[in-house]
Amino acid sequence: MTTESLNSLRSNYVSKSGVAPGVIEETIQIHDKKQFEIKLGYHFAGKETATVYDVDTYLFFPNNLGINRYTYTREDFYSNTQVYVRLKTPEVLLQKMVREKDSPLEKLRKGIENLLANGDDKSFESYEYHLKMFCCIFKSAIREHIRCISQKEHNQDVKDLIEKYLRGIETTTLGFRGLRSLLNIPSRNKTVFSIFLFGDEYLSLLIEFYTHELLQVINTLDFSGKEELTSRLFKLIRKELDYRQENDYPSIPCIDSTNEEFLFRSSVLKKFMGNVLFLQTQFKHEGEFLEQITFALAAGIAMMFATGAAFLAQSTYSTVSMPLFFVLVVSYMFKDRVKDFIRIYLGTKLKNWLFDHRRKVYFNTKNNLGWCKESFTFLKTDKIPDTILKLRARDHITEIENDWVGEKIILYRKQIKLFNQQFRSVSHGYPLDSINDIMRINISRFLRKMDNPKKPIYVGDGINYRKIYGNRVYHVNMIMKYSEGKRVKYKRFRLVLCQSGIKRIEAVAIGTE
Repeated sequence: MTTESLNSLRSNYVSKSGVAPGVIEETIQIHDKKQFEIKLGYHFAGKETATVYDVDTYLFFPNNLGINRYTYTREDFYSNTQVYVRLKTPEVLLQKMVREKDSPLEKLRKGIENLLANGDDKSFESYEYHLKMFCCIFKSAIREHIRCISQKEHNQDVKDLIEKYLRGIETTTLGFRGLRSLLNIPSRNKTVFSIFLFGDEYLSLLIEFYTHELLQVINTLDFSGKEELTSRLFKLIRKELDYRQENDYPSIPCIDSTNEEFLFRSSVLKKFMGNVLFLQTQFKHEGEFLEQITFALAAGIAMMFATGAAFLAQSTYSTVSMPLFFVLVVSYMFKDRVKDFIRIYLGTKLKNWLFDHRRKVYFNTKNNLGWCKESFTFLKTDKIPDTILKLRARDHITEIENDWVGEKIILYRKQIKLFNQQFRSVSHGYPLDSINDIMRINISRFLRKMDNPKKPIYVGDGINYRKIYGNRVYHVNMIMKYSEGKRVKYKRFRLVLCQSGIKRIEAVAIGTE
């Protein structure tokens, strides 16, 4: 793991904000050099039948990037984004994965026993569901455990948490792998056993990966007993590699290899286990009926213009004459232009009022959990709320950016409605309390007109000088407004970009309302 990825890991702790139910929880992080990710968590706890959230995201682009309504359209924006909607992974401590009566392991055990007793499709689906949930919860548990370690400053706290990590991994793997014998029986359905083996391999890969992450965290620390704990963590990694080899799992990384198969298989296992939390969406354009009414209205007004011109000409000139002929031709020529002008004008006004499209969210075809509306538009400065402008203008350098160079401003709106009772019906006994709306934005289009990332600088003492190179960066500022009922929260971030991609994301401290 590189220093850059370690810093990215730690930056997640800073940008992630935990909040009470009814308020949006956000995480802003770098996904790769050309993509950043906005993860918004919407809680559905509470007695209300439904909860409505509004998210307004203002993006401020310096003019020299060439981003405007002609070079970057609504279609460009949506084609450069990927959206995933999923249930938030239930939070379970690593040491409670197997010990509690209602632990994920006990749910999986009951699912296996129910499958062996009945053997029908429903019991198979339940078994597969609980196995995938166990893997997802385990992944979240070890990830959060390592995050907790990285935030500790006292050496004894670090040592205690590492010990708990080692014990938690041991008890969890023993408990999970102990269920293998229950399924290792003659069966017509070989898929049952195969799915368990997939889960077993995935858990081993998770342990290896996150133990390496933990080693990177403790390498930056200095405390007594560090060498002994480091040695035990390396033994854990070696143990998992040997375990996968003994069980003929093909996911073994090699130094002298491209590891193409390893990465592909790891990715497939991750998606296979994680799909239990992903929700289905149904896409539909917003305001299709009103749009057709607008087009019909434009056609009607154009027809009124042409018919009125014809009636006026007939009342003025004789039935058959050259002036009447020219009036009819001209009215026909302008009829289509009038129709197109009114159609564009009313269509623009309609789009400013309506959202671009709506996505319905389903747990399955029967459970409609809510919907999400989205819209994208460029704004002029006089259309931006004063609060947003004040938040944008808090930097001293902003005066130069706004007055001399200038900015183009994009507003991306999102409105979400969740049906709380429907969410409660799909929990299956797990502590599910929120939904994650994940959007990845590709910034490749923003980089086209940037200068080289390295610029020459001359430094000297008045007698001698030398040429060095500095980093040329661009700032894209982002202000997010979250609303739920009367509660409003503002967050500000700064995307620091260069020609090669994203350098970092900075959280800018601001007040809340």
